[in-house]
Amino acid sequence: MELNEIKSMWLSHENKLQSALKLNRHCLEFILTQRLHSQLIPLLWHRIIEVALHISAAALLLTFIIKNLSGPLYVTSAGMLLVFYTVAIVMCFKQIKAIRKIDYSKDIVTIQSLLVMLQTHLLNHARVAALCIPTFLAYPMVVSKAIRDFHLTGLQFMDIQNGYTGNWWSVQFKITIVLIPLCIWFYRETSYKNIHKRWVKLFIQKTSGTRVRKAIEFVNEIEELKREA
Repeated sequence: MELNEIKSMWLSHENKLQSALKLNRHCLEFILTQRLHSQLIPLLWHRIIEVALHISAAALLLTFIIKNLSGPLYVTSAGMLLVFYTVAIVMCFKQIKAIRKIDYSKDIVTIQSLLVMLQTHLLNHARVAALCIPTFLAYPMVVSKAIRDFHLTGLQFMDIQNGYTGNWWSVQFKITIVLIPLCIWFYRETSYKNIHKRWVKLFIQKTSGTRVRKAIEFVNEIEELKREA
């Protein structure tokens, strides 16, 4: 076999090898992209379901407020809960928008920035929920009144007013006064600027979403794969 033939065979073999490597990289990149997509789809559906539940709760609260316009304490309590649900709906929509905005065909930097934005939305969602803890004290009286208003006899075991002889409004007001500064302090502390604090770092890690963190890891793997190519 002549030298030129050997060189020709060698080059042909090398070209086939390079093509195979490119194909393998493409397949691996596709698999990682699918895994990235699979991490975010459950989160998307979770938020969609959450929005539906929040809207239902907000509609029930509006009905309750209309029915109890003559009772300012009930209207105030239900109004506080309605504000919470409204904020929660807005924050869920922000997360849904962030997830749907991710185009897996875009460059890695763009995908990374969108995932970081999604992480921020998740963290803010948890922080706002903590900030709104005092409003949750309105549930017992609102639920008790709703059970009587709508004659929900099957839920009478949840009517706290039947078995409580004290002044719940007074108790709610006092606890709310105590909780408000604590919740404001917690909201201010749990931000990225305090991530050097161990408990803040743990809170951010837990609330920023395991699925999103895994998605970011997959994006980093794809970036490393492209860099090697």
